[in-house]
Amino acid sequence: MDGLNAEPSSLDQDREGLKNLAELYAEAKALILYSEQIDPDSRSNLQVIKELRDAFDHLMRVIATRTTDRTLSDADDPDYCRKHIQKSVGHVYRAAFDALDGTVLSLITKITEVVDHYPPEVLNQVIPNYWEMKSELYKLSGKIADHRARKDVGAQIGLTLDRYVQDIEVVKGFYQTVLDCGPSLEECAAQYKKHNTKAKRKDLFEKILLVILSVVLTLIARHFIPL
Repeated sequence: MDGLNAEPSSLDQDREGLKNLAELYAEAKALILYSEQIDPDSRSNLQVIKELRDAFDHLMRVIATRTTDRTLSDADDPDYCRKHIQKSVGHVYRAAFDALDGTVLSLITKITEVVDHYPPEVLNQVIPNYWEMKSELYKLSGKIADHRARKDVGAQIGLTLDRYVQDIEVVKGFYQTVLDCGPSLEECAAQYKKHNTKAKRKDLFEKILLVILSVVLTLIARHFIPL
């Protein structure tokens, strides 16, 4: 009869926790894949790999406890499986944050590489809200730093991740705007360079003309005005 009161050796009792873990992993995986798409080098992000490996380790402890006769250390703790599921959740959250850190760094770097290639006059003409976008990007950098600082804050971690993702979406929008404006930026830059070259030539011609006139007037003055 004691067996009726024993904890069932099944994953059923962990269904809710495992469901939450699976849903979080699906979200984290999408963030990780996007980070790899933006920057293929991030596929070797050791921190993300480590967090996922640690999450897997905790999950395997739960599965081993529920489905095998193996006895793990502290497995007699009635909260053993719940605790390890929560630890696995924590590692998946941190993997998601680490992926987002790589994403935002890559996006800002790519945006900077593009805009640094063009003079402010061209950027402002092709992207009318360029300065507002630049100001917002600066503000987002501060908010993102705050998200990073809060990534280990217990119950608020889910909300923090959601806000981080929302801010990343804004940066992604800026990057897409810059990409979409690429052809127009090139065209405007060529016109600007052509116009600027003509202006410089005109300015140089005027300066040379002034020098010539100055020399001629000086010679005339010396010839007709007695010393």
